[in-house]
Amino acid sequence: MKRRIGKVVAWGSAIFVPAAVVGVNGYFTVPDSTQLHTVSGIHHQCIDYTHSSPLDEQGRFSLLVWNIYKQQRPQWDTALSQYHQPHRLMLLQEASFGPQLARWITQASLHYDQAYAFAMQDAVAGVMNLSKVNPLHSCAYTAVEPYLRLPKSALYSEYQLSNGQRLAVVNIHSINFTYAMAAYKKQLAALEQALARVEGPIILAGDFNTWSQRRLDAVRAMVSRLSLQEMRYHPDERMTKFGLPLDHVFYRGLSVEKASAIDNGASDHAAIEAQLKVTG
Repeated sequence: MKRRIGKVVAWGSAIFVPAAVVGVNGYFTVPDSTQLHTVSGIHHQCIDYTHSSPLDEQGRFSLLVWNIYKQQRPQWDTALSQYHQPHRLMLLQEASFGPQLARWITQASLHYDQAYAFAMQDAVAGVMNLSKVNPLHSCAYTAVEPYLRLPKSALYSEYQLSNGQRLAVVNIHSINFTYAMAAYKKQLAALEQALARVEGPIILAGDFNTWSQRRLDAVRAMVSRLSLQEMRYHPDERMTKFGLPLDHVFYRGLSVEKASAIDNGASDHAAIEAQLKVTG
């Protein structure tokens, strides 16, 4: 079913803006900035849902955070099928929404929201949330890579909890190909602005591309201002660049019962899994 929200189209639950461009590698589209709101130089658009069941079960839920590498490696679907059984919330980066992933989501009977970063040959690329229940509210954010000029994306979503609270979740794929910090910090600042209004529990997770100490320091400064904790993993097989891990999970108002980051071979990034308990 096709649903129109202002000038943003939600197809199923994928959030995107139609705007065609012809690129040297084939047909692709990028969001039209004239159709999006702007906050601190970051474009965003939102969608509300009328009802949501609690994400947790008796105060507990499991989480997956995984850069799925545009499903370029064999067995991505097998790995995802194994993950979706225990996990009530899956935060994917570099998801490529084409026929194969669409079919998998339908067969798994999962709700999805995707931020439209860009599309290539009719497959939408961007961060994606998969969940057993729909959120109450979700906003897609895009920030343009300074040199490649293709957007990176993030989703800000709010999920109902059984204790009456809302869980704010940010799924981010951070700007990568620049040594300067201005664009990187601007992307973080827009999301911090959204999270600063949240009084309840928070999850901030994804591929932060923290391949330099300056980037990692910027993320940790933001996390400190929001009073978030950094998740630890056993084992910890996260992808690293220059000795620094790229993927992170930060949280507040939750306790971690167990967490691991295991390289399953179905992506260039390890999959982070965590069992969480609501403490509020």
